[in-house]
Amino acid sequence: MEAQGAEATQGSQRIFIARLIVGLAQGLVLYLLYYAHESKIWPATDPNLFAPALLVGMFVPLLILQALDNVRKRVLIIWTALATAIAAGFAWYDVWHAWPAVMPVVDGHSIAVAYVLPSATVVIFTAVFLFVAHALISCIETDRRFVPRYSVLFDVAWKLGVQLGIALCFVVAFWILIYLGVALFEMIKLHFFREFVQHTWFSIPVTALATAVAIHITDTRATLVRGVRTLALMLLGWLLPVIALIAFAFLISLVFTGLKPLWETRTATGLLLAATAVLVIHINAVYQDGDEEHRPHHALRVAGTLASILLIFLVAIATYALWLRVDQYGWTVDRIDTAMVTLVAICFAVGYFIAALLPGKWLKLIETWNFFTTILGLIILFALFTPIADPMRISVDSQMTRLQSGKVKPDKFDFWYLRNDGGRFGRAALEALRTSPEAAVRAAVEAPLTRGPIPFGTDHLGELAKVVTVHPKGAVLPASFLSGKWDNGELQPADLPSGCHEQGGSCDAVLVDLNGDGRNEIIFIYTNRAAGNGWWTASVYQEGSNGWRPVAGLSDPGCKGYREGLLEGRFKLVPPAHVWPDIEVNGNRGAVSEYSAVKPATPCK
Repeated sequence: MEAQGAEATQGSQRIFIARLIVGLAQGLVLYLLYYAHESKIWPATDPNLFAPALLVGMFVPLLILQALDNVRKRVLIIWTALATAIAAGFAWYDVWHAWPAVMPVVDGHSIAVAYVLPSATVVIFTAVFLFVAHALISCIETDRRFVPRYSVLFDVAWKLGVQLGIALCFVVAFWILIYLGVALFEMIKLHFFREFVQHTWFSIPVTALATAVAIHITDTRATLVRGVRTLALMLLGWLLPVIALIAFAFLISLVFTGLKPLWETRTATGLLLAATAVLVIHINAVYQDGDEEHRPHHALRVAGTLASILLIFLVAIATYALWLRVDQYGWTVDRIDTAMVTLVAICFAVGYFIAALLPGKWLKLIETWNFFTTILGLIILFALFTPIADPMRISVDSQMTRLQSGKVKPDKFDFWYLRNDGGRFGRAALEALRTSPEAAVRAAVEAPLTRGPIPFGTDHLGELAKVVTVHPKGAVLPASFLSGKWDNGELQPADLPSGCHEQGGSCDAVLVDLNGDGRNEIIFIYTNRAAGNGWWTASVYQEGSNGWRPVAGLSDPGCKGYREGLLEGRFKLVPPAHVWPDIEVNGNRGAVSEYSAVKPATPCK
């Protein structure tokens, strides 16, 4: 027995050393990539290499850290190679299908620079894809079955999730302690420690090492992970009756209010899908592994049955809301992404609805349904980040079809959507439209093709004036604004009206004396036409003794007709106990807040 214990200890030590080596290697690779990007040297000058290397360096070592001592060596090698190919492929395609170059401004002139960083979307969903796939492979390896037993799926998936959560907490606690040490040294006027820990050659590798240590600790302390998991499941489980009753009350309320208030939120699909995800998580927290030993309390089973039935109604409304947007405005990248999420949600909802109605063991069907719906989710994610179902390509085709069929007229078509969200497919579409028989179309595509966002700089304020509609009718932007006389003496990117320089929508300027000093302020209102839901944002600019500066923001109260009333001058100023008055339209008040103190919104009337 002692010999076996000594051998197990030595094995654990070897795994620990291996994990430290992997963590250190990850930290060094990420630091070198960071240094290359900051220094603008190879490989950061080659997007086809840098983006894949970055994504692989971020995620693949984490898979190796967890798989060590949990997966057979042969399986680990194959899975590492496959995960590397997937992460690199997603990153490569992400930079390839983007618009060929960004156009930052240097010394007032636009220059073309290739994309080298993967988008935030591909980073997030690559992490999701690899985590889910890693959990499935770990389950198959543990159970030695292609379709593992549900108890194994439950145990391994929750173990991995809890491990990641504890590892994150460990890393955060580590850095809290480091900065506590910094504060102690700072009190006695010794700055060397702060300067040391702020060096990226220290902070990046040490964070990777801390992560490796955390994963090893959680992997060798199974009782710790199991205890945290049990507590988390208990808390989530007893929250199920609360969220189920809320969802039930919401759906009953729709019978009396109708769907119109829901559409006016402009976020109906997203919120309903979020509610669906929350219900699914809580149902599974109650069901656990389906073992009779963990049979939930009767009240929780009733709540789980109710929640499983409600899912189908929530998803149906979300699907209808999405269909209305697509029917009215066509497909966009965001709507395609939402549609794919909705498809997975439909699959969950249908399965859980059937499981709730079937006789026999409570919700037994969800065991098989969860596995195959997870496989479906992986297939969808893979399709979205490869040419199979590229949202950029599909959305550009959809918008072009709407234009060419006459469903949307050229003067209403958002050519800048093709520039800002269509990637290389949008560029190809704009190039094709250069030969359009309609002169208006040929003229409209020149700006999106020949330049990016309006460059920042005083010599480009004239460009801003061309895309701004000034209210009241007949008014013009002040000469002092267009001359570039700014409070800080130099125009900065943050000084320009939010969104207006992007030309991705409409930009309006309302001249009004807000504070009663006899001089007009300017309220710049940017409306995102591509969003297709009337979303807008507003900033207030004031002229002082040293020039113009942004001073406040106007909140969108989300009330129908508010923006239109503001542009048409049908508003009044309502002075509250603040620096700026509220702006009231049809009894609905929008709050003008200094950027340092945002006032809460008021209900619509």
